Amino acid sequence: MRDPSLRACHETHVPSPTTTAGLTPAPDGRGFRLGDAIVLALSGSGPAQTLAVTLASLVAASHYGGALPVLICLLPMLGIAFGYQRLNRWDPSSGATYTWVARTFHPYLGFLCGWMILLYYTLGTSSLTIPAGTYTLELLAPAYVDHPLAVALTGGAWNVLVTVLALRGLRFAARFEWPIVIFQYAVLTIAAVAGLVALARGQLAVPFSRDWFSLESLGGTRGLVGGLLIACFMYSGWDAAIYVNEESADRSQAPGRAAIASVLILALAYALCVLALQAVLPREVLQAHAGNALAVIGPALLGSPWGAIMSLAVLTGTLATLQAAVISAARMSRAMARDQVLPHWLARVDPRTGNPWVATAVMSVVNLVLLALTLASGSIADALTNIVSSLGLIAILYYGLTAAAAVWQGRAELRRSAGNFVAGGLLPAGGALFMLWVAVESVRTGAISNTALAYGAGSLALGLAYAVTLSRLRRVPFFQRPGA
Repeated sequence: MRDPSLRACHETHVPSPTTTAGLTPAPDGRGFRLGDAIVLALSGSGPAQTLAVTLASLVAASHYGGALPVLICLLPMLGIAFGYQRLNRWDPSSGATYTWVARTFHPYLGFLCGWMILLYYTLGTSSLTIPAGTYTLELLAPAYVDHPLAVALTGGAWNVLVTVLALRGLRFAARFEWPIVIFQYAVLTIAAVAGLVALARGQLAVPFSRDWFSLESLGGTRGLVGGLLIACFMYSGWDAAIYVNEESADRSQAPGRAAIASVLILALAYALCVLALQAVLPREVLQAHAGNALAVIGPALLGSPWGAIMSLAVLTGTLATLQAAVISAARMSRAMARDQVLPHWLARVDPRTGNPWVATAVMSVVNLVLLALTLASGSIADALTNIVSSLGLIAILYYGLTAAAAVWQGRAELRRSAGNFVAGGLLPAGGALFMLWVAVESVRTGAISNTALAYGAGSLALGLAYAVTLSRLRRVPFFQRPGA
């Protein structure tokens, strides 16, 4: 039973400190429209970079039936996207999950969601910086690829550049993202079409068979679950469009529509690319190049120039994802700073653009510090590796909590029409239950190591300790108010 005072708070729509009072976007945001939001969401997932590093793992887990887990994940991910859309209409705050879960369930749970999202983006950004340096050196100076300092300096330079672009405001950042996304999808489409034609003609290393999609060929239930875990990771990042809602031209509608559109586009792109490209090379060759499979698949399928073209698509896609991560982390930091759970100066914005420039710069500095620590100490590098490996589970948790919040917050609307019941209840609830199942199975089957699990649990425990300190010792108002 919920306390009656909470119900009264819900009925009178008392706003939280994070809730934005009006729906007028910042001056710069008037030029940031639905197409820009979709591009940012697609960049958040980074299809070229994601395929480059996950294709071999997907084949190892699910053999040649990997397209099936990708398509199975579509429905729950779409349900979660519907949940984001409905919650964004209710409260278009850049805090998103952090704000919604706090108002719907409990401030402590909302804070932990914000903490998880910051972990996801700050550590995820660090995990992108080194590959950016590696891909650049592979294209321009192959002799330095094995030099950690050269890789770190190159990746760090890219990090500074994308931060400078992000500091110019969303419209300027969108101009950087648009050509990269178009180039990525053009290259992936050409490769996918060539791969499908070759597959139909029996010209690939592994001939097509309908048995690929049987449970037995997938490796049984374990193979299917392994593929689903990887597929969940592949989709993650599409929520980047939500965090910029306060700076969008139509912030109550466009971010949610962008989330749904990006999930559909990603499902189509991933399913076709996995089906078309997984059998181009023998399995042992694919596994030997698991770090950047597309650079090897490209020339094998389309000729020598396509090795460089694929590497360029992966590099530019990595940079776009890096910028999307910096932008998302900055908006989450701003929302939390407004609630005084992070230093207040992180909430400062540029009055001309509405851009949280202080938080953007700080997130970039944090990334560079983590990069320097990784370079300086092997033990810290190992620690970061284990933390990053737990990010998939962290994303699953906050996606599931968001979907659950959408169902509970909008429960009064579910009986009003069949559409409300499906889009507001059935699909988000299915997404939440699916994420719960994936989280449980990832632990039960050992898909996530005990070390990575310990790092993830330790990070959450640290966040909880910090929340208790803010609530009990500093009496931060965010923790004193009831939910909605």
